[in-house]
Amino acid sequence: MELAFEAIGDGPPVVLLHGLFASAASWRGVARALADSHRVLSVDLRNHGRSPRAISMAYTEMADDVLSLIERESLGRAAVIGHSVGGKVAMALALSAPYAVGRLAVIDIAPAAYLEQWGQQLRAMHDAATGLGPAPAHGADPLSASEMLAEILLPRAATRNAHVDWRSHLPAIALSLPELCNFPGLLRYLRSDAALHAIVGARSPCVSPASAAAFAPMFPNASVEVIPDAGHWVHADQPHALVASLRRALATCH
Repeated sequence: MELAFEAIGDGPPVVLLHGLFASAASWRGVARALADSHRVLSVDLRNHGRSPRAISMAYTEMADDVLSLIERESLGRAAVIGHSVGGKVAMALALSAPYAVGRLAVIDIAPAAYLEQWGQQLRAMHDAATGLGPAPAHGADPLSASEMLAEILLPRAATRNAHVDWRSHLPAIALSLPELCNFPGLLRYLRSDAALHAIVGARSPCVSPASAAAFAPMFPNASVEVIPDAGHWVHADQPHALVASLRRALATCH
């Protein structure tokens, strides 16, 4: 699948992968900040933004999509940065195609299953995305459906800055939500020597000490940095702290 992307800057390549219901646009501030020293490609994952639609959203398939982009653009071993679902895609890529990934950074996600914690949210997201939820009140704001998805998906404190892209192919995403909240079982038996920098929002429940332990078997060179006063969308809540953290991570690539 040929993914859409936005490119800016010149230098060593960096690939940015967004989270669920977002798009390349959610990375524009970070991309501009990193573009003074890197060529930054902000990618629309399948079923998001301007990228093609598909029924399946398996992490191995989405990793192959990104691998095809890296090869098509002759990026060599790119630094790959992913938020939430994009972070899981980045980890799947590093495990399945280690020759294509140099430095790896994941934001507020672990290679763990979130089904148990997110069961209620999954059902609400499915109903919202497929139109099965309650009808909006007469005269309600037409953006209320988008805002509802954002508030279900993200900690409430971050929704004021959340980038929810309504071009997302909601039915396919809804059908894939249980798989997206998991991590491929077969990949758990693989190991990547890539230096993984995990960035965690202090106010987010997504990466607990237990889930952080899931990095070690697959990514023995993982480190974790906690960003104060940030929720799940670290790049919305603390953009300057996030960019500083990413700069430090990228500087160790060379």
